[in-house]
Amino acid sequence: MANPVWTDRLYPAAMEWRLMKAGAQFRSPFTGSLQAVSFVGEYWAINVSFSGEGRVRANSGELEATLMYLAGGVNQVDIFHWARPQPRGTMRGSPTVQTVASRGDATLVLTVASGATLLAGDLFHAGSQVFMVRTNCTAVSTTLTVPLVNRVRGTIAQASPVLWDRPLLTVVAPELSAGLVYRPGMTLPADLMLVEP
Repeated sequence: MANPVWTDRLYPAAMEWRLMKAGAQFRSPFTGSLQAVSFVGEYWAINVSFSGEGRVRANSGELEATLMYLAGGVNQVDIFHWARPQPRGTMRGSPTVQTVASRGDATLVLTVASGATLLAGDLFHAGSQVFMVRTNCTAVSTTLTVPLVNRVRGTIAQASPVLWDRPLLTVVAPELSAGLVYRPGMTLPADLMLVEP
């Protein structure tokens, strides 16, 4: 059964996307310099905030039910980046992965319409991941080499579809409880942290 998609009716007052890096850091006791080791298991974390608006929200029941449904990290929901549901670049149509991508790759090679572009910060879905474009890139003929912010976590087959229109990220709410606070005639602000499972 497909995951529900986060409804536009529950549009948040604020949204923060973060990339959670997998790695280890330490400071040298001799030089004080920061040492870091990076691993491939980075994942997205999203914080959504809902304002109280000084009154009971018209959809407060739906919001409260959604927050409670997601609490505990078991139930999943698919969500897209509300600020950039489509790339600002010109990549459209039905792009595909041109060459097999392997775990740890920091670029993807796509087959796109001739001259298509992606801009830094654009998002798209390939394989089982949502990727963010690290720097602006332009296709040479129909080949677009895309530098990535987040690396490939698993193999992505050649000819896999690339989804650019509202690329959906599957998330869970790991906190064990969630809900809304009410006062007479008003709903107080609420926050929810969502992470990739």
